[in-house]
Amino acid sequence: MKVGRNDPCPCGSGKKYKHCCMRQDEPVENSPEDLHWRRLRRAIESLPTDLLNFANGYFGRAGLLEAWDEFTLWEGVPFDAGSPHIPVFMPWFYYNWIPDPHDTEVRAEARVELSAAQAYLLRKGKSLDPLARHYIEACVAAPLSFYDVVTCEPGRGFTLRDIIAGEECNVSERSASRSLRAGDILFAKIARLEDIALLEACSTVVIPPDRKGPILELRKNIRASHPPLSPADALGEWDSEMLAVYHGIADTLLDPAFPELRNTDGDPLSFHKLVFEIESPRAAFDALKDLALDADETELLAEAEFDAEGALHRVQFDWKKRGNPINKSWDNTVLGNLTIDGTRLTAEVNSEARAIRIREIVEKRRGARAKYLATEIQSTESMLARARAEGGGKAARPQQEEHERLAALPEVQAMVTEHFRRHFESWVDQEIPALGGKTPRHAMKDPEGREMVEALVLQAERNGRNMQPPMDESIIRELRVRLGL
Repeated sequence: MKVGRNDPCPCGSGKKYKHCCMRQDEPVENSPEDLHWRRLRRAIESLPTDLLNFANGYFGRAGLLEAWDEFTLWEGVPFDAGSPHIPVFMPWFYYNWIPDPHDTEVRAEARVELSAAQAYLLRKGKSLDPLARHYIEACVAAPLSFYDVVTCEPGRGFTLRDIIAGEECNVSERSASRSLRAGDILFAKIARLEDIALLEACSTVVIPPDRKGPILELRKNIRASHPPLSPADALGEWDSEMLAVYHGIADTLLDPAFPELRNTDGDPLSFHKLVFEIESPRAAFDALKDLALDADETELLAEAEFDAEGALHRVQFDWKKRGNPINKSWDNTVLGNLTIDGTRLTAEVNSEARAIRIREIVEKRRGARAKYLATEIQSTESMLARARAEGGGKAARPQQEEHERLAALPEVQAMVTEHFRRHFESWVDQEIPALGGKTPRHAMKDPEGREMVEALVLQAERNGRNMQPPMDESIIRELRVRLGL
């Protein structure tokens, strides 16, 4: 019988099992690799402190700040010990940074072609544990690069693929492996010894698959460089460009700019509410009802309101056009919404271009007998701010519960699934900004394009799993088959 953690220990001590014999009963990992990993960790556990103290004495106070300026590409960013870049910067400072001997304020003896770690080895290498010495040498030789997480074994480690060099390695890393998943991208330095690889530096900014484009563009430029460089030499020679790509991606993730949102006509989003004065609800309805395309009058008036004499008082319907310029599978596109309420007609649209167009249409329809009064304009930012402010209140809960109830209905789920299936069927032939304006089908013809399409599909798969309810996984499987992935 299995003993629970909080049960009395079977040994009879009177203590709980977790405080007594549980640890003795747990299997002990004694594989040669695990023992080597433990010994290496013990040998290098004091290195960060030792190297920091040595670097400060070797370079003087100017060293750290000069290195920070170079690491942040001379953008005038003040040094911040709490920066999310510190886990990458400090190892880079120890192992890779060499001051410019002609433009530096470091101590005179440090104005040589040596990093702090290399100088540390020259002075103290003979007294170091051989494992620590070999580890420092491996860190000096290892450049920073971008890595795909290929597989992940939480609590043990993961398999990483160098996106630039194409090499794979199994990394022993017990903490970070618990929070990562296949498809994540790391900016890291990997120290490779004979039979073990450790993550010496790794940014806290985990890059999602759909941000891979600049990395692939850098790889393309490196491969086209002359003379051709080996993977290791290329990564070292392109150190500044690597940092530039890293900061460019990290900055957008840490401080995302509000995206430029556009409607399906490609117009920038801005919400316009146009108000007209009308003489007769029925006359205005008869003059404008064809804007709903094929919807018949009975359908449009199904939820309308009538006065005591049976005359139309209030009705609401969509303004539509046939087809869709982006989603070719759509039969129509909703351009806006029209509401007739007594002597008022309002038209709500999501762009300035559509506002101009609907005003022209309404004013030209003589039967509508509409007089333009005013337009209320709201930016996307203000609309979202208002939605966030209202979203957490008690009044929103019933609406959210109703939304969840409807989403759980089999017929609704079937409609949503069909919508996404049709979307991804047409997606392969849409021009995608992340692919440089190419369609996924066209981008598949070159290596960088194919890899970026794979990244976008992986991101779509992740997004689908996070939906409530999750998107039918067969949709992405079909998409992969369609693209030949």
